[in-house]
Amino acid sequence: MVGALWACSPEDGQGESGTPGSDTLGGSDEVGESEESTEGGESGEPEPDLPEEGPSDCERLEELLGLLGDEGGSAAGQAAIDEFLRAVSYGERGFPIVEQGKLAVVFVGAPGQAVAVAGDFNGWQGDEHGLDERAPGFYAAVIDLGGAPTGLYKLVIDGSYVADPLARRFGWDEFGEYSQLGALPERSHHERWPAFDMGAGQLEARTVTVFVPAGVDVEGDELLPVLYMHDGQNLFDPNALFGGWRVGETLDAAVAQALLEPILVVAVDNTPARFDEYTPVLDALDGAPVGGRADEYADFLADGVKPFVEARYPAASAPGQVGVMGSSLGGLVSLYIGHRHRARFGNAASMSGTLGWGSFELDNPTLLDAWLDEPPVGLRVYVDSGGGPGMGCPGDGSDNYCDNVAFADGLRALGWVDEDDLFYRWDPGAPHSEPAWADRLLPALYDWWP
Repeated sequence: MVGALWACSPEDGQGESGTPGSDTLGGSDEVGESEESTEGGESGEPEPDLPEEGPSDCERLEELLGLLGDEGGSAAGQAAIDEFLRAVSYGERGFPIVEQGKLAVVFVGAPGQAVAVAGDFNGWQGDEHGLDERAPGFYAAVIDLGGAPTGLYKLVIDGSYVADPLARRFGWDEFGEYSQLGALPERSHHERWPAFDMGAGQLEARTVTVFVPAGVDVEGDELLPVLYMHDGQNLFDPNALFGGWRVGETLDAAVAQALLEPILVVAVDNTPARFDEYTPVLDALDGAPVGGRADEYADFLADGVKPFVEARYPAASAPGQVGVMGSSLGGLVSLYIGHRHRARFGNAASMSGTLGWGSFELDNPTLLDAWLDEPPVGLRVYVDSGGGPGMGCPGDGSDNYCDNVAFADGLRALGWVDEDDLFYRWDPGAPHSEPAWADRLLPALYDWWP
């Protein structure tokens, strides 16, 4: 059960390091946005707006549990919980708290659950370390393990082993998702940044996940190429839609076979506003106008996500080492981001991109029209599709085949050269689906970073 909390004296209170203040990702209008929006990559990279050091995570937990003794079920208690979760999630280390030989685990769920924690540190015994409910639905345990705990762990909720939804570091194996107490040098892992809204403006916050290859020191000086990808929910989880993209396991296998150098992958989740955020102009679907917020999304990625990643990870910022990739509407917005922020993203990849957007039911400019007006010279482009021409283009192709052929032809007319800065691929008959895009992931990366 919950043990005595450790003392957080000034001499030893910072643990591994101090954590940012509770407003790390506060209102989008105040934190992480550049003073001026960056149009077309004309201005320099914005400086990340990182807060000053504050209390350590153990101090925050001490303060919270002390407050909950009096205010557990009150509005003030809930506000304190929310503030604590946000501060630690964006702290130097994140959840779970590992300091001074002790492990602190918290969980937020329904009231009245039986919650425990188990892992490599205790032989996965599910009934040894229970969490106490310190406020309705808020559970915590502080466990003195006599040394720094390492390895994998899970929560045990009403008898079922589940991954810790607050854990920063996590991955998957044959038993499903697991959580990590810290990075393991021999194992790639993922790092979770929930409710990310830095630079988001009026856009909804969403989870950003960073894939960190095995052996990478996140505090090291060796910078890695970075691939920013959309529809983050579909990229890593083997239980994602149609099996997802299998990005992590695919990259691990390629690196193990010396086919690819390690790269960081930054996955940005979509939101219910996906059609709006991933499209540069209005179009209509069954007569209903939709779209046109890609400027906001592109700037969120360039001015919010990218500087944050470069401040936290050994992420290259040189345009030639930075790529953006997506499929379908995600392919469209990738090419749009490459056009709008070409001084920051030197590579843009579109798989089965919806490149005819704007002209389906309305008469608005397509992406090709924008490129013809202002070619993003120097941008390396990967464009593909499955499907085929059907009864003939431009109107009968499947998997956006015709629009992608037209786009590649348009780039050639503008001076792009095949197998130099233009990589056009056709996978005949391939469907518009995650497995098809997953199969084409490595060939696309070979073109960029052989």
